[in-house]
Amino acid sequence: MVSHPLTIRDCCLVTDGGGAIILTSAERAKTLAKKPVYVLGVGESLSHTRITSMPDLTVTAASRSGPAAFQMAGVRQGDINLAMLYDAFTINTILFLEDLGFCPKGEGGRFIEQGFIAPGGSFAVNTNGGGLSYCHPGMYGLFLLIEAARQIRGECGARQVANCEVALAHGNGGVLSSQATVILGASCD
Repeated sequence: MVSHPLTIRDCCLVTDGGGAIILTSAERAKTLAKKPVYVLGVGESLSHTRITSMPDLTVTAASRSGPAAFQMAGVRQGDINLAMLYDAFTINTILFLEDLGFCPKGEGGRFIEQGFIAPGGSFAVNTNGGGLSYCHPGMYGLFLLIEAARQIRGECGARQVANCEVALAHGNGGVLSSQATVILGASCD
């Protein structure tokens, strides 16, 4: 037990890892060897500086960063083929599924229990295994973007999400204090 109900298996170990992304203009991206992936929308929000000043432990600033990203991208939750969520702790996935509007508030646990995000479920989440199973170097957000781009490009082999055209990557920083949501797409139209 770490803090009820979270056990040691609910918390990521900090591991080694590294990754990189290249961000360029849409025009230049069309001339590169790899199929471009476009940034459709972004949103960020900071709600507090210390966990003791978090207004509500069940609501994160993803409830503000998500809507901003969706509005900028001109898409809705039903348009998202893949959600990559920063899961340093298992509770994060539940909080972010709810705060980003993929299920009603208070229903995230049931949403997961019913198998919606399980392999082969109706909603693809953390197809690389997430921070708990893949890698968590303390700066996991970059890996969310990398997996989302690979999925949109169709580069993921056995874990490939069929017809992945729009993906959401959501990062968390501080102690559930800073939230950033990015929506990526196969086209910018």
